Amino acid sequence: MPSPLIGRDSKGETDRPGFGEVLRGHRRAARLTLEQLAEVSGVSARTLSDMERGRSKGPQARTVTALADALKLAEGGRARLIELARDGRLRDHWTRRSGGLCELPRSVEDFTGRAEELIWLSELVYTESAPGVGVVGLVTGSAGLGKTTFAVRAAHSVRPSFPDGVLFLDLFGMSQQPLAADDALRLLLRALGVADQHVPGDPHERASLYRSQLSDKRVLVVLDNAASEEQVRALLPGGGASRALITTRRLLAGLEGVRRLVLGPLPLPESTELLTGILGERSARDEESTLARLAELCGGLPLALRITGNRLLSRPDWDAAQLAARLTDEERRLEQFKAGDLKIANAFGMSYEQLADSTRRVFRNLAAIPGRDFDAALTAVAAGIPIEDAWDALDELVDLGLLQDGAAGRYRFHDLVRLFARDRLQQEESAAGRQALTQRMTSWLLRTATMSGRWFEPGYALPYRPDPDLAVLSSAEEADEWLRVNVDNWLGAMRAAADSGRPSLVLDCAESMHWFSDRWAHSPHCRRSSRWERMPPAPSVIWRSKRPS
Repeated sequence: MPSPLIGRDSKGETDRPGFGEVLRGHRRAARLTLEQLAEVSGVSARTLSDMERGRSKGPQARTVTALADALKLAEGGRARLIELARDGRLRDHWTRRSGGLCELPRSVEDFTGRAEELIWLSELVYTESAPGVGVVGLVTGSAGLGKTTFAVRAAHSVRPSFPDGVLFLDLFGMSQQPLAADDALRLLLRALGVADQHVPGDPHERASLYRSQLSDKRVLVVLDNAASEEQVRALLPGGGASRALITTRRLLAGLEGVRRLVLGPLPLPESTELLTGILGERSARDEESTLARLAELCGGLPLALRITGNRLLSRPDWDAAQLAARLTDEERRLEQFKAGDLKIANAFGMSYEQLADSTRRVFRNLAAIPGRDFDAALTAVAAGIPIEDAWDALDELVDLGLLQDGAAGRYRFHDLVRLFARDRLQQEESAAGRQALTQRMTSWLLRTATMSGRWFEPGYALPYRPDPDLAVLSSAEEADEWLRVNVDNWLGAMRAAADSGRPSLVLDCAESMHWFSDRWAHSPHCRRSSRWERMPPAPSVIWRSKRPS
């Protein structure tokens, strides 16, 4: 797959020579200097220089005719020069009429990583599609991952492949009033050189004119921050050489025939490199290990890295190690990620505001789960809703990038998103509500763990009337699987029960693990002893024992 930059000169022109290059070739073939050609054609030497250097790409027809006569061009050469001048005039006309509308923003100098993703977009430029099917790339990912920054850098890198322009349009998908498709079409048509009076009022006619404008051009349309499938469908090319690149926090699963790229957090080495690049010369003052620790605490989010770097740059006397110490404190970490008008909580908050009230409550309550991941059953317990509603809420949270879904129906937060959810729980739920939530989850987790552990007792039989509130476990294999995948959750529940003075739940669970612990003797969670053994930080929690007499 060739790079989109191969075959282009430094001015970003395509492989086809432009008017200036062809004119210079004819002048040199005629062995004329600029001054000599100016004398015989009547066109000033300065104007000729501007033409050959590409500053004037579309001279008027009479000027081209005078040059062709002076150069004594044959019919083929004359026709080609006239055609190139006409193409140049059309492009100049398009540039003037667009008035800078939908101009691609500048890229950042310290852009780091995303090499494979940039290759993906480069390949998208050359992807062949069926007739009438436009090539569309869709970049999805949660807040703070740098989707817009990536799209802008990628668009700049392939810009030479789109001689008819690169258009950029913010669709304001996370705002309360996303840009309407009709308004977006009007802006794009104006950028393509269509006068306001020629933009149809009918939405279907407007979309049809837009597709026809793209069909005979090679344009890249970057649609940033899309809100929905409905918003972008009318903005996609209908075929030809034009391309569309969409960025969105939502999955937009309803879009058909698009090529998808899921943007994830930066790996730690690239995170550290980005932070170092942001700091520039300032990074020489800080230990590499300290910068790596700061990058780790940012969780691979470019926005968090940008905020951290900007804070250090704007406060030259700050010590990076002290900032790292502040970020280590989970209770204060989220509030540390702010610099000027950049604030990570605001980025998450825009997604949070898109949720229905019921889903916001689910999101907040999930922050109280003690482990790193969870399933729909535990979600239903945390939110106090039926499991069918829990599935719907989880789908909505994944769709907006507020949760990550993994194998076997497990879900997890990004570390910083979890802190945001915890902050929302603290701010929007009463103390009594938070206490009831913790007690409800703790009780369910420990009762389920106790039931699971007893599957391994000799002579154990499935209860005739199992607790209908608990997970359905119909075999020792299912019990073993539940205990293993939920170990962080039920161990966390044991600590919470011990801290809140609920020893009966702790003792019942610990006793039920007597036989199961033999199957997990080498687990890092299991510490065996002939005596009662304590698991910090809850001294009264016991891993393996018989209940003392």
